[in-house]
Amino acid sequence: MELAIPVAEVFVPLLEPMRYKGAWGGRASAKSFFFADQVIRVSMQEKCDVICLRETQLSLAQSVKKLIEAEIEKFGLGKYFTVLQTHIETVHGGRIGFQGMQNHTADSIKSLQGYKYAWVEEAQNVSKRSWDILIPTIRAEGSEIWISYNPQLESDETHQRFVIKPPPDTL
Repeated sequence: MELAIPVAEVFVPLLEPMRYKGAWGGRASAKSFFFADQVIRVSMQEKCDVICLRETQLSLAQSVKKLIEAEIEKFGLGKYFTVLQTHIETVHGGRIGFQGMQNHTADSIKSLQGYKYAWVEEAQNVSKRSWDILIPTIRAEGSEIWISYNPQLESDETHQRFVIKPPPDTL
């Protein structure tokens, strides 16, 4: 199926397979819209599970769920998704979930094993501990971790980990 989801030129390199994909910049730079559209795109193209994370998420109202729902509606793709109260099911039998990392134990984050894609929104707030647990957990073949954030300090864990001293296979 050909998807008519436009991609701003600045984000085109992020369409290529890569273990870590990040976009950082100021507010209103379309990072969240790009990654929400990526969640929709991969969910339409393959059977996969996607987890959308924040360091702290006390409710679904703090998640990107509403944004993804709005983008599904904007592109007229509602017949391919079942929006439920806590998650979204996809036409291929995949699942889009939403979770906070800080409010969970290491074991509950480790239960995310099997997810192919993880989108970490507002990643400037993610702690070293959360990254150290999440990265080895998202390990399905071809898995990717997507990172979007507004930098605050150069010393922030996310900025240090993925911009200042990035691992191989990072864009």
